[in-house]
Amino acid sequence: MLRTTLLGTTLALCAIGGADQVMAKDYFLASGRWDNVALVIDLEKAIDPANDGTPKAIVNRLRVTPDIQVDGKTVVSSGQPISISIAPDYRRAYVVNHSGRTPPEAAAAFQHGHAGTVTIIDLKKALDPASNGTLGAVEGYIETGGFGPTGFAIAADGKHAVLAHAEQEGDEDGGRHLSIVDLASNKVIRKVEQAFGKPGFPCPPNPVPHRAPDPKFGCFPDTNGVTISPLGGGTIFGANGGTDDITVMSLQKAIAGESGAEVARIPVQAGGFGISTSPDGKLVAHASRENAQTDMPGNTVSIIDVEKALSDPGKAEVARVLVGTDDKATPTRPFVAAFLPDGRRILSTQFRSNNIDIIDVAKALAGQPATIKRVELKTPGGEPSRPRGIAITPDGKYAAITGAPKGKPNSSVVWIVDLSSYQVKGRVTEIGNESYMIGAFQAD
Repeated sequence: MLRTTLLGTTLALCAIGGADQVMAKDYFLASGRWDNVALVIDLEKAIDPANDGTPKAIVNRLRVTPDIQVDGKTVVSSGQPISISIAPDYRRAYVVNHSGRTPPEAAAAFQHGHAGTVTIIDLKKALDPASNGTLGAVEGYIETGGFGPTGFAIAADGKHAVLAHAEQEGDEDGGRHLSIVDLASNKVIRKVEQAFGKPGFPCPPNPVPHRAPDPKFGCFPDTNGVTISPLGGGTIFGANGGTDDITVMSLQKAIAGESGAEVARIPVQAGGFGISTSPDGKLVAHASRENAQTDMPGNTVSIIDVEKALSDPGKAEVARVLVGTDDKATPTRPFVAAFLPDGRRILSTQFRSNNIDIIDVAKALAGQPATIKRVELKTPGGEPSRPRGIAITPDGKYAAITGAPKGKPNSSVVWIVDLSSYQVKGRVTEIGNESYMIGAFQAD
């Protein structure tokens, strides 16, 4: 992700020789961004019609950033938790804090270019009522060694993760490396430098652009989301917000610190944020969010063939699907593209057009109209829905979508969508402020 969700197998405990079954329950963990929390949501409560438009499905509000001292006072640091990755065994979650331990005033003045951290959450403790409003579920923090971290993807063996940094110190532009995290020690063991882009002007520019939009973007990749395919011994794909393309990188070379780890770049319509891998590892879906030079939003999802990305990257984009609109001239700002567990469909969120699309993969690859369903999302209060993150239950029955405009504390919403009927089955309110990514997990 950035996979927006890690899909596992459904867990169940069966009583020996008995008729009783204890099924694992589905939960979501949503980032609360400016409220510096991560929120645990009970799916069963979220789809109860009596709870629609309320916060009643929220199990706990977990603090994920520590206290710091500012001018002799103890305050909660402004970490801006934006991305969530769930370990395959559902024991831990990794919450990427875009601004780490930054004082609130500094993050509010400029939200980019701060040193980042990743908070490690114990998911068993995350369900404990004693963790509500506390740091009780926090196991520790990973120092990222970079600025403006965004995406975090866990390798199939669960031993390593890839972390993206979209920025440099003090600036929104300037991100030019992916980090490899050892999940046993919870330390960054490699910082892999990426190639510069080819923007048509001296690269790198001096000065580096401070914030987007700026015509001098295009040199630094500024990677946002990352995902990993198991093919090729492990292949990393990064959604590059600064260069409007996708990084293709060997996971094994990156772990070993070998040269030539980044093997290709694949151009796409616009710089992306959310990116995911199909369950069989053969395809990657990329949401083209916006161009950082012009601030022009995209309106397509690209489908990438992993084997072609490794052998013939110029032909790796095997489909480009218009999403959120039927008018090619209408910008929709796709935020995330996530494969469903069946591998036959992709769900995308469109921030500008306030809707989601369900895409038929086979039709997209055949060059046919591929949108199965387009669903408008509505907030309980009538504000624009501004959908962003996606998490999907392991059985593929439900998706959780984060959204609502940035505003006051507890202003975000999570929509629960039935993936058989494509109907909204519940809306959970008070999900932090400008909630971004979300993950799915199960517990007994």
